[in-house]
Amino acid sequence: MDTNKRNPASLATLPKVPKVKRKVWSVDTFREAIQQSDDDLLTICMHLAFSCSMRIGEITGLTWEDVVIDEQSIATNNARVIINKELSRVNAQAMQKLKKKDIIKIFPTQKPHCTTRLVLKTPKTETSNRTVWLPKTVAELLVQYQKDQKELQEFLGDAYNNYNLVIALENGNPVESRIVRDRFQKLCEQNGYEKVVFHSLRHLSTGYKLKMTNGDVKSVQGDTGHAESEMVTDVYSEIIDEDRRYNAQKMDEQFYSTLNHDSEMQPQNEEVQPENNGLSDSDMELLQLLKSLTPEMKAMLLKQSASK
Repeated sequence: MDTNKRNPASLATLPKVPKVKRKVWSVDTFREAIQQSDDDLLTICMHLAFSCSMRIGEITGLTWEDVVIDEQSIATNNARVIINKELSRVNAQAMQKLKKKDIIKIFPTQKPHCTTRLVLKTPKTETSNRTVWLPKTVAELLVQYQKDQKELQEFLGDAYNNYNLVIALENGNPVESRIVRDRFQKLCEQNGYEKVVFHSLRHLSTGYKLKMTNGDVKSVQGDTGHAESEMVTDVYSEIIDEDRRYNAQKMDEQFYSTLNHDSEMQPQNEEVQPENNGLSDSDMELLQLLKSLTPEMKAMLLKQSASK
C-alpha cells in the first residue's frame, strides 16, 4: 500500500493568524529622536527612511553615484536619490541560483569559511527601481556627510576600503542591516522612547506623506516603491486616533457651527414666531418691537392712541 500519494495534512484547516499592527512613532517622537541622536550614520539612515520612504537594505546599498546633491540640483529643488539596488546577505549556495545579472557586487568575506556573502543586488520587483526627490534639508545633510566621509578616507588612505557606499563603516566596509537596527534600538533605550523596529520609520513616512498630500496614493506609492497600491491604502486606513479626533473637531467647526440651532430647537418658554400674514417687513419689525415692550409701556401707548 502506497501511503505517500496524499499528504493527510493537506486536508487540515489552517487557523487564521491575526494581523498584528506594527507599532509606529508619532512624528513628534521622530523629530525628537533625530535631534537627540549623536550617531551620524544612524541619523542619516533615519532621515533617508523617513524622507525617501526607503527600505533598510536600499539605504545601506545606496552609492554616491546615485545621489544627486550638487549645488544646482539643491537650489532648484531637484536633489534626488536613484534607488536601483540593495545590500543583502545571502547564502553562498543560494547565491549560485541567483541570476548573474541580479548580482551587482560581491563583497569580500571578513571571516574564513563563511557560508554567507554580502552582496549588492537588484531589487526584487521592478517598481522598487525608482527616483525619490530629497527635501532640501536632507540634501544638505548628505552634502556634509559626504564631505566628512571624504576627509576620513583621505586620512586613512589605503586602509579605507572605498566601495563608494553612502552608508559605510569607518574603514569603508558595508554596513549590515543588523548594525543599523542595533544602533536604532540603543537610541530608543537611551532616551526612553517606545521600542519600534527601524522599518516602522518607512511606515511612518508613508502615513505622513499620505496626510500631507491629502491621500494622493499614486505619488506616495511612487516614493515607497510598493508593487501594489493596496499596501499604501492599508497604511492610509490606519490613521491614528489623534487625527480622527481632529477630523471630528474640524467637522464641528466647519459644518455644525453653521447650523441655525435657534430656529431648530426653540426653548419651551419661548413664544413661537407668528406667520407673516401679508405684513411688510417694517410692519413686522414694529410688531416685534411692540411685543418686546413691558406691560406698562404697552398700556401707556394704548392710552395715548385712544386719546387722539
